[in-house]
Amino acid sequence: MGSFPDEKSTKAEMHARLTTDAKSSKSSRTRTSKPLLAILTLLSLAGAAFYFYRNGVPFYQTPTLSPSWKDESIPGSELPAPVEPFEPLKRYSLDYGKVACWQDGGVWIKELTPVEMSSLGIDRFRDTARALEQADEDAFCTRLRMHGASFWQLPPQWPEHVNWCEAMDDCVQPTKKVSLEVGFPTSGGVWVLDTSQGWEGLYPQSLGLRNALTMDERCEVIKDLGGRFCEDIQACPEMAALLRP
Repeated sequence: MGSFPDEKSTKAEMHARLTTDAKSSKSSRTRTSKPLLAILTLLSLAGAAFYFYRNGVPFYQTPTLSPSWKDESIPGSELPAPVEPFEPLKRYSLDYGKVACWQDGGVWIKELTPVEMSSLGIDRFRDTARALEQADEDAFCTRLRMHGASFWQLPPQWPEHVNWCEAMDDCVQPTKKVSLEVGFPTSGGVWVLDTSQGWEGLYPQSLGLRNALTMDERCEVIKDLGGRFCEDIQACPEMAALLRP
């Protein structure tokens, strides 16, 4: 009879010990599974990233960039220049505001005053198309050059990273640059003002070129600005570049 309580106590102790071991084992498994789960998650993410790196993201296609038509090192650089129209497009347009003519594979351009436009027979209030016949266009170019137009070869050689401009002469330097203001008095001869050194020192008197109402007034302004007069246009050194293409 005396051994029964001891046996009962022993069973209780064994049960408590087993319960404690089970909890300890469960806690140990929980502590072990959390780091393992984190490691497996990181490995899965790394594997997915590597797959997308090698094969690309599904449903997304990397855009293909067109090669620059000017870069000869890129395949396809022999593609033609852009076909979008650029100014000048007409002999004169109100929007562009300059006078142009086409000759010898290029274009002559000059921003003229109203007096100069009148002397060339250009309507200042309407667009004017270029001549249909090249002979007529050449004749007009001869007259326009006499007013100090500059020449651009076509097609234009666009600057690096530029393949189109709304107005070609805003982006491309002229092949033949002329820096002269010219006036033809009614008495004959020609007044010439060299502006190759810029307009410094001539402002604001130079604004008189735009305010002149007649060609004789324009000549007076050129004279006051320090221009040179030549009785014979053909013998005037400054005019030599204007008399021939």
